[in-house]
Amino acid sequence: MKRIVQKLLLYTTLWSIAFAASFVFLYVMGYGDTGDFKGSYTVYDFLSDGMVMVVFLSISLLFNHLFIRWFQPLQNYRYKLFLYSILLLATNTLMAVLMTQGMVIIWGNLPRQEYIKTVYLFSLVATFISGIHANISFQENYKEQAEEAHRLEMENMRQREVNLQTSLMVLKTQVDPHFLFNNFSILSELIEENPNEARNFLDNLSRVYRYKLVNMNTQLVSIKNELRMLYSYVHLIGTRFGTAIYVEFPTKEEITRVQSLGVPPLVVQMLVENAIKHNAHSVERPLVINVRINGHYVLVSNPVFPLSSEVDSTGIGLPNLQERYRLLSTEQPIISNDGHNFTVTLPLLKFEA
Repeated sequence: MKRIVQKLLLYTTLWSIAFAASFVFLYVMGYGDTGDFKGSYTVYDFLSDGMVMVVFLSISLLFNHLFIRWFQPLQNYRYKLFLYSILLLATNTLMAVLMTQGMVIIWGNLPRQEYIKTVYLFSLVATFISGIHANISFQENYKEQAEEAHRLEMENMRQREVNLQTSLMVLKTQVDPHFLFNNFSILSELIEENPNEARNFLDNLSRVYRYKLVNMNTQLVSIKNELRMLYSYVHLIGTRFGTAIYVEFPTKEEITRVQSLGVPPLVVQMLVENAIKHNAHSVERPLVINVRINGHYVLVSNPVFPLSSEVDSTGIGLPNLQERYRLLSTEQPIISNDGHNFTVTLPLLKFEA
């Protein structure tokens, strides 16, 4: 609404300037052969000339819009503005010729002898005023395009930064010496004690690392694939911690209903990993992590069991998660902690066509 009012004020101002300038020129140059502007100029002449001025300026402003739409002001600005001025002057001159000749053909004469001088003067004034409007429009267009280019550049920089952080996080988990050492130690014990379980453990370990490698630079994965990887990850955790950790999954029917939607890769696994890392757990007091689907959202929640000592943390996990969502959608994760339960609600996103 504000932009419309500004446009109306601009057009009104331009028309007023054009109207005033036209009659100032007529007065300075003298009206007609006698130069008696006041004596020979009637109210009817004033109104008819005003209508002619409106027609000229309206056509010129319409030409402005067409020209600015067809050409990009950011490229060869001065050359295009010069070309525009020539074309506008030619258009207004042609219109003046057609207008005067048309009246002669229709009525056999002009309303008054001075009419030709008046029409061509209005043509020149309309060209001048429209040139001012074109320059204003070009500058606004230039500013908008420059701001949009700057916004896109900043957006790309943020995207690269988030991608870099995500890649570093993935790489860290891929080569996390503690994670590898623990899993290899478990695998070594299983090979001696239970070869079948060892093969199963190795299969799940391979699935987890393959998923991370394949989706390192992927923006969105289906929730079905994300939860399938999480099954493998939970199997590794279960082998290590036993009944001290328990993860509840959505039912197959719930997953099927949203299988066409997705999430950024590794976000659900990251939330489960954070819950295990930042909460106490034991066989006597197991940590239950609930992963459920509610409509078009995935909720990951766990009870808050404070640790006796602080753990080392980079502190970029949740901010990175929020930034990744911000770059993909207008919907954002909702993080809540009431002191008893910690819950993160992740929007399920549609894949771009």
